[in-house]
Amino acid sequence: MVDDSQLFLMYAGILLKRFGFNVIPAENGVEALKLLKIIEPDIIMLDVRMKMLDGITILKHLKADIKTSTIPVIMVSVDSNSETIEECKKLGCSGYLIKPLKIDKLHEVLEESIFSPMGTKREHLRALFPKKVMVTFDGIPYELYAETLSEGGIFIRKKDSFPLGSEVEVTFHLKGGEPLYLKGVVIYIKELFGNMLKLPPGMAIKFREVTPDQSKLLKNFIEHLIAHDLFDGQEEPVIEIEKDEI
Repeated sequence: MVDDSQLFLMYAGILLKRFGFNVIPAENGVEALKLLKIIEPDIIMLDVRMKMLDGITILKHLKADIKTSTIPVIMVSVDSNSETIEECKKLGCSGYLIKPLKIDKLHEVLEESIFSPMGTKREHLRALFPKKVMVTFDGIPYELYAETLSEGGIFIRKKDSFPLGSEVEVTFHLKGGEPLYLKGVVIYIKELFGNMLKLPPGMAIKFREVTPDQSKLLKNFIEHLIAHDLFDGQEEPVIEIEKDEI
């Protein structure tokens, strides 16, 4: 991550770590080019406007060098001028993000740049959600712990999972304490044995018949789970999340 703002490097770096990345910061273009001689990152995030070597100059250098030409580069800037964006895209950047960062846009660009070519793209942003939720199956409510939550579904910890294809109802509380009721179906079961370090025994539930309003509530709530502490602590706008309706 190359940016001459230490605050941006700090807050955006923490956010990327929560997405599962190891982040190596560089405060200017010269430092970045020195680092690229000894490391080969999976992706580069590059500020457009910097005092020591601007991002467009660095992007040209990266794409002209056979050693770095295939590394995806995401440009980041407060500059939303269409001409600047078009120039960066013509030079070969994989994406262009406007500051302050929007979490869903960052997730989308990362997925398209890295994971989609590998065939492991996740459609939905997800967050850790180790909270109690209510899961109703065959008219019987069960109070269970969740593991992760996304707009598309939820993973529930349970030793003896409900059968595959089971239709359930999931209820949990949003930030203000208001309950959210969602229909779902069990699409995956993780048994007790196997790699429990990655995923405990339980079941993945895919949400069904989600209304546009429910989808918006979920999206805002997930972004809040991921970055509310970062948002509250920012001294300047780096990360942007929805504060309403959660």
